[in-house]
Amino acid sequence: MQDSSDIKEEARSLGTSQSNASKLDSRIGAKFTTISSLWGENHHNNILLSKSSRSMGEVTSNNMNWRWIFLYLLIAYIRSSSQASTPASKSYVAAVVEFSPKFFANDSKATLNSNIPLYVKNIENAKQQNADIIVFPEDGLTSYHLPLRNELGSWTTVIPAPADKYTPCSQNMNGVSEALKNISCAAQKNKIYVVINLPEKSPCTGEGCPKDNVFYYNTNVVFDRNGTIIARYRKVNLFTEPGFDVTKEPEIVTFDTDFGVKFGTFICFDILFATPPLNLTKGLGVTDIVYSTAWFSETPFLTAIQAQAGWSYAEDVNFLASGYNNPARGSAGSGIYLGRAGIKKAIMPLRETTALLVEEVPKKVKRTVSSTMQTHEMKHTEHSHEHVHDEFRRKRENFQLSDLKLLRDNLEVFNTEPLKGNVSTKQLCHNNFCCDFTIRVSKIDPKVHYRIVVFNGIRNYANVRSGATRVCAVVQCSNDTVESCGSIASSTTTFDEIGISGKFDDSLNSLIMPTTLSTTLLPLEDGWSYHEHAHDSHKHVSLNSNKTMSNLLTFGVYCRDYDKDNSNAASSTAIYSLSAFMAFLLSRFL
Repeated sequence: MQDSSDIKEEARSLGTSQSNASKLDSRIGAKFTTISSLWGENHHNNILLSKSSRSMGEVTSNNMNWRWIFLYLLIAYIRSSSQASTPASKSYVAAVVEFSPKFFANDSKATLNSNIPLYVKNIENAKQQNADIIVFPEDGLTSYHLPLRNELGSWTTVIPAPADKYTPCSQNMNGVSEALKNISCAAQKNKIYVVINLPEKSPCTGEGCPKDNVFYYNTNVVFDRNGTIIARYRKVNLFTEPGFDVTKEPEIVTFDTDFGVKFGTFICFDILFATPPLNLTKGLGVTDIVYSTAWFSETPFLTAIQAQAGWSYAEDVNFLASGYNNPARGSAGSGIYLGRAGIKKAIMPLRETTALLVEEVPKKVKRTVSSTMQTHEMKHTEHSHEHVHDEFRRKRENFQLSDLKLLRDNLEVFNTEPLKGNVSTKQLCHNNFCCDFTIRVSKIDPKVHYRIVVFNGIRNYANVRSGATRVCAVVQCSNDTVESCGSIASSTTTFDEIGISGKFDDSLNSLIMPTTLSTTLLPLEDGWSYHEHAHDSHKHVSLNSNKTMSNLLTFGVYCRDYDKDNSNAASSTAIYSLSAFMAFLLSRFL
């Protein structure tokens, strides 16, 4: 049995911790009756023991020990049976992991065996903070340094269908990996929903089956509190992943939880396309998304947190995003987002980092948005990302933005004009799409330049996919050339006012989002308002600043017009040149 001093210390730490203290008041009444019966029996035995003791000191000591043991048992019982959220509660507790995986070249066993315990530890830590659900990134267990298809087998696992109600921790099936079993057991032991990403193998024969008789998928798998597989999603929109297949028909995957929230899930590059994201939100009315990613940030519009926050805002959904961390190769960024209620917590580390973010998430009720008008003002709240950013700012004082590899959009195909002087009122157009700008500047930093930019056309994503895009924005540049735009430098240029407006197609098959970014590579949490007004077949959108701003990198509106993805366009924008693209492929797969 533990020494009484150890019991006292553990009881004190449990009883005074903020998370458990908040549970004690609401649960102690229900649990006390059960525990008190045990106490009565133990106290009776204690009295008998005391009567046979040789001294009053021993009696006092025994009584005190039993009291501490009772307190310890009471707190442990409450803690073990606690659940942070129920269907009746107004919120749930979510955890996402910014994860930097271990990798051993040509050694799948060593790689997986190194990362599995780290996952389990994060699951345990999340449970200690009463998390209901935890999300891990794309490629987190294997790293994204996967071999070519003919050597992929040992890195993969069979993933049984949710209809099988399979629990890897307690059942055996040929081809199910130890990784799947270990995570299932961790979910079961800690009574928490777990979302992970793994390369899946699905043996096949017959028509449509690859020559090697197996389909390989980039797959998210979800475990419930019992470690049972309740969801399996196979990535639809692959990004430079030549070893993987896609399903004949896209899979739209949701899962229900015991705390009354239905989640949808998709992976990384999917976020830039209509399927499956809009099938989930606009089609099924899903209000909460779990998102695994190994993103490669691109300035000035598609850095990780910027894209995650913008998408969550546009669809007004809770968005739990877990990012793969390898800043030297461009991957970083995780967060918990509350749609139009703002960013609850987000990080964009500049060095290799594994971090667990745990936050309470208010439940959303899917509402029918007015077809005529929406207005929303972003104001600073106590839950903003700035608190966590302050913490990470201290940790990255010895690191520079150059430590994070960033891709850069090609703005040379945009229509752009430099900002000159203190006041600018301008309409700028590109391919029959026009944006209106009103800008007032009270201080100009001569070392940093800014341009207004407009684009309407098809852009290319790494020569694997393309998408119709419309953009109105103010962006930072390092000099007076367009080629320098998307650079990042501290800027004392002070904007007193920025107003941007444009007319977009009003389509259910499009996504329009505010896109803002400071030189910290985090979005602007407050100080701006967004307005939509639908009229006929168009939507008038405006974005306005509400306070003075400096250190600005991007401020604008970004639209994906999915209906036009396959149309011919007069212009396009590529992420990077062929040589840069080849260098990227080498860094990812070798």
